[in-house]
Amino acid sequence: MSLSTPLSILSPSGAALPGADPGWSDDRIKNIHRAMTRSRVLDEHVAKLQRRGLVGLWAPAHGYEAHIYGALTAMREEDWLFADTRMTGAALYRGLDVRSWLAMLLGSGVSNHGGRAMSAEMTASAHNFVTISSPLGTQIIQASGTAHGMKLRQQRTVCLSWFGPAAAATGDFHVGLNFAGLYKVPAVFYLCTSGDPSLDRERFAGEAFVDKADGYGIRGVQVDGSDVFAVYAAVADAAKRARNGLGPTLIEGITGGVDGGADPVERLEGYMTDRGMDVDAARVGAGRKLRGLLQTWTTELLGEGSPELRSLFDHVYDAPSPQLVEQREGLEAHKRRFEHETLA
Repeated sequence: MSLSTPLSILSPSGAALPGADPGWSDDRIKNIHRAMTRSRVLDEHVAKLQRRGLVGLWAPAHGYEAHIYGALTAMREEDWLFADTRMTGAALYRGLDVRSWLAMLLGSGVSNHGGRAMSAEMTASAHNFVTISSPLGTQIIQASGTAHGMKLRQQRTVCLSWFGPAAAATGDFHVGLNFAGLYKVPAVFYLCTSGDPSLDRERFAGEAFVDKADGYGIRGVQVDGSDVFAVYAAVADAAKRARNGLGPTLIEGITGGVDGGADPVERLEGYMTDRGMDVDAARVGAGRKLRGLLQTWTTELLGEGSPELRSLFDHVYDAPSPQLVEQREGLEAHKRRFEHETLA
């Protein structure tokens, strides 16, 4: 059954609603504020790289920070993450180092994927972060299947999959949710709305996307997606239910807040101010060092160059097929014939 009343804990100004104060410690609040602030620093840096033509595919996380970090805080380290192209910062939160993240962004030959992926298609399997795919909706069906495997192995782990309205209109969404509902898999499916209610109603063919949960026989929850504490509460509850064998949950996170205009970082900072915390010091401390490191590492990585062209044939199969060997030899013959051409 869907629960269509949006969950909120903070007012648009950041004040805790009556009886709803989350009661987090100062250190815990600082940690999530640091993650959200650093996300904006990363967005700023990538925007500069895009203007220089150094980055292609990229979807900024600005305005989506509560969706990302509220949900992440509610998950355990052993849980698996299935992100879309806005959620690359989730890998950093899980433990991927920033230089490795930047190397993948720039397509460096020394990156985790060898420079053979689009800018936002990052991978961090060591941190249970599944490779991001550009095609819409693939992570939904992957999360559903992986969660089923966890259930068969009697593991108490959960899969979290984020996606947007366009992915929700794909066949993979239907297949993934139908499978998840049928087999009661331990998964949380989190929709981040676009922030444009009229456009979302067009895509969803209804007032509330979360109502679709009923059709798949799973629980549905609507949450204020600019309220990091509300997102945390919704995902934590959904993950607990999944871990205890109660099946998946579909969460609709409303981008921009239920009032349509709340900024997730400003909202959290409003709450921090009410608590007497030094917001300016927290903001400056989170971004200053990171900006310098990003500049240094970008210069270093650009100096290391692109991956070698012949690496195109690496990691396609465990052992190269005859066709692959023929193609590689053809490339080498072409390079010998046209040595004056600048091929990597």
